[in-house]
Amino acid sequence: MTRSRSHRKGKEPIADLSAVETEREYRVELPQEGMRADKFLKLRTPWMSRTKVQDTFDEGRVLRNDVPCPAGRKLASGDILKLVLPKPHEDISEMARIPYEIIYEDDVMLVVSKPPHLIVHPTGGYRYTTLLNALHLKHRGEGDNAPRLVNRIDKETSGLVLLGKTGEVTGALGQALADKDVVKDYLALVEGRVERDHQMIDLPLGQNTDSQISMLRRVDPDGDSACTEVWVVQRLGRFTLVRCRLHTGRTHQIRVHMQAIGHPLVCDHHYGIRDELLLSDLDEPPPAPTKIESPYGFKDGDTEVDVNDRIRSVDTQKRHEYEAICRGQRVPRGPDALLLGRCALHSHYLKLKHPLSGAELELVAPLPRDMEGAVAAIAAKHTEPA
Repeated sequence: MTRSRSHRKGKEPIADLSAVETEREYRVELPQEGMRADKFLKLRTPWMSRTKVQDTFDEGRVLRNDVPCPAGRKLASGDILKLVLPKPHEDISEMARIPYEIIYEDDVMLVVSKPPHLIVHPTGGYRYTTLLNALHLKHRGEGDNAPRLVNRIDKETSGLVLLGKTGEVTGALGQALADKDVVKDYLALVEGRVERDHQMIDLPLGQNTDSQISMLRRVDPDGDSACTEVWVVQRLGRFTLVRCRLHTGRTHQIRVHMQAIGHPLVCDHHYGIRDELLLSDLDEPPPAPTKIESPYGFKDGDTEVDVNDRIRSVDTQKRHEYEAICRGQRVPRGPDALLLGRCALHSHYLKLKHPLSGAELELVAPLPRDMEGAVAAIAAKHTEPA
């Protein structure tokens, strides 16, 4: 099935993300007359690198008026440039099996709780097996009343995701977030004993320019203002369960703020001290934390396909291990056992006003079984009153 991206007068209908996209079409308008085809395609696909754009021409996947088009072809107003998309690497049938829990739903909005190890929206090597694809499949046939994301959470983070079903309501919910009219609380299991029952972390955040990973952040005096309110829920010896309220919505805000005060999240690969929490980590004295350079084992010379395949393979394994833990099964690590295999962060609570009725909504997603089990196992060894 084709989802056309050609220019239309009036409102553009929302794309059906449950349909397998085979091609995209772009109409050349008068301001682009005389532009080279490769430059025009790069203009219309800003998410693609120049190398990737050139590859599409080298592979013969760009057509001008249904005729193969060289990269240097000068375009005329009215030309239709068609980008033929490669076949998806994912198993499309997985879209119908993606798990999530509906916490709230009506005609105009939706709140779901997602499990960890699930991408929220299409990106990178995940084009069809994401939460948003699955929700579009559920709502197929409802026209423009298809779910639209209002907020996002990381792949490893579990819990509440807010969506609108119309452009108007999605915009209203997004504005409520921007105006700080939505209360968002997270539960996090962190390293160490947090001494203060309640504290406000007010530290500006900016991009970590020392890292090759552009999304990583650090405390930066010249960065964007960021404020996180933290309460201790339960002290657990060498660990603490905390509740974090976002007063701003910066990338990785909770993760960086908790690291900054000396209590990084458990199993946070980028900001923490361990990648997995094992049963032996609860011993006295504890062994050295399990930390590896890359969970995905990237190698020099990897192609984009290699990288995406490896990411999906590792994510699938982690998802299966999470499901096994939720079933109460032992996940072996040699003679040891896995307690938690992902960043210990859960989007727990949302409080907001309904964008149409004005009714106050309070929505809760309990701790998932993996975090709940880890907390219970630690508490069985050592716990303190909050």
